[in-house]
Amino acid sequence: MTADADLEAYVEAIEAHLRARRGAEHILSPHDFALARSWHQAGVPLATVLVGIDRAFDAGADVTSLAFCRRRIEDLVAAGPRPERRPSPASEGVPLEEVARILQLLHDHVAPLRPLAGAFEPPLRKIREVQDLLAVATRPNYEYLRLKLREIDDDVSAAAVQALKPEELEAFSAEAARAVERHRGRLDDAAIEDARSRYMLQRARERFDLPRVCLI
Repeated sequence: MTADADLEAYVEAIEAHLRARRGAEHILSPHDFALARSWHQAGVPLATVLVGIDRAFDAGADVTSLAFCRRRIEDLVAAGPRPERRPSPASEGVPLEEVARILQLLHDHVAPLRPLAGAFEPPLRKIREVQDLLAVATRPNYEYLRLKLREIDDDVSAAAVQALKPEELEAFSAEAARAVERHRGRLDDAAIEDARSRYMLQRARERFDLPRVCLI
């Protein structure tokens, strides 16, 4: 399949799912098409987009556009493996003060959780290391900073799953399974499992109200 045909199939699947969930005809607006194309180019799995759309609808929201689902979808994107494409240089425009603020917020949320799971200790050390870096560097290496922030997010997500009570783990696992089941048979098993894993990690973060720090 050519790149254009693959993008067309990607967009058509998104439109079909929005149409099914809304119960009305739905064609992506130019803005929504550009959003879908950016995810396609970044290697965001279709299953992740569809499950993110479901999350927006299941939250009781009056979803009228793909953009309305963006936060839910990009939360799931952030919960799994990084896309191969490098972020745009424009992302370096995020003020370092904002990165420092979110880091401190995450630290304040994670520190009390150490008794629940020792796995929170490594990301806490990394948070402090990055905080020390930001305190002395007016122009840090953005590629290195991105890497460290993503490592922090990945470590925090894994620790959050470990910190769940057995009954919470069971409930979230069942919820994740239900979330992807409606797409089984239409997408390959690897994509379904990837979406299920992302869903589980994101629900664990939500359980402990853990903000993401990979902003740049």
